[in-house]
Amino acid sequence: MEKRPKIAVLMSSYNGEKFIKEQIDSILSQKDVDVTLFIRDDGSTDKTIEIIGTYLNNNNVKLITDGRNLRPGLSFLTLLSEVVKKEQIFDYYAFSDQDDIWLEEKLIAAVKMINGYDNPTLYCSNQIIYENNMNTGVRFLREPVINLLKCVSVNEMYGCTMVFNRKLAEIVETTRYPSEYFLIKRNHDAWILLLALIKGHIIYDNNAYMFYRIHNNNVVGLNKLTIYGRLYRFMKKGVKNLRKTSCNDLLESFPHLDFKDRCHIEKMANYQNNIKDRISLLKDYRYCKCERESVWAFWTKVIINYI
Repeated sequence: MEKRPKIAVLMSSYNGEKFIKEQIDSILSQKDVDVTLFIRDDGSTDKTIEIIGTYLNNNNVKLITDGRNLRPGLSFLTLLSEVVKKEQIFDYYAFSDQDDIWLEEKLIAAVKMINGYDNPTLYCSNQIIYENNMNTGVRFLREPVINLLKCVSVNEMYGCTMVFNRKLAEIVETTRYPSEYFLIKRNHDAWILLLALIKGHIIYDNNAYMFYRIHNNNVVGLNKLTIYGRLYRFMKKGVKNLRKTSCNDLLESFPHLDFKDRCHIEKMANYQNNIKDRISLLKDYRYCKCERESVWAFWTKVIINYI
């Protein structure tokens, strides 16, 4: 009989009483894999822990509570680190939000695509948008561009679709965490995507095996910004210097590693204090600006120390 892949599914819960039961049931219904669900509660004050408690008689559901509210990014990385270091060796690891619904073939579809690679490998997929209890279509109609320079600016690959092998899990666990600012504004999935781009391999599957639920309490949700909303986000100090922060965190984590596009990453990290890097960055706009960012917007952000 063929051995079934062992997968650790990692969930960070927070006041998720409305939807978490449906999601746990969908995780435990995955076919052709052996799943252990690890849940780290991030300080819930509703009935979330009580609901999770009804599953704890099963050996494949484990709850971790320490009372701390770390916010999603640090909570997920903390949970991953604990599972990688202390638990049995799993073949694969996957992240889960508390409010989605997985189709039963979600994990095995990812495993089949990762299985052919020996290097650190991250799988990401499309999503079915589930709003008002209705399937409203998939998130991506075409395959998104995934490269380092784009991903230090914006993340279109979401943690709830991610499945990765043991080799990548160990890289994440042994690499220093990014800054608090990065984890608050960009989250754990953006960091793991960057690590996979530098140290491993990424697979994108345009098929969708999960319903991504849209509701009022989504941490990420869909970006449907008006012109006013975009201007407000641009001027708001809370989203300033995300690219510079991402580049600084990468260089601090890999001070001596030679990787593709490192020269552009160094320019974005240092441009505020180095006039040569600032001028070079203005010339390198084709490489460094976001996919939907105009040249004038990029130049303006460089000039006013915003990126």
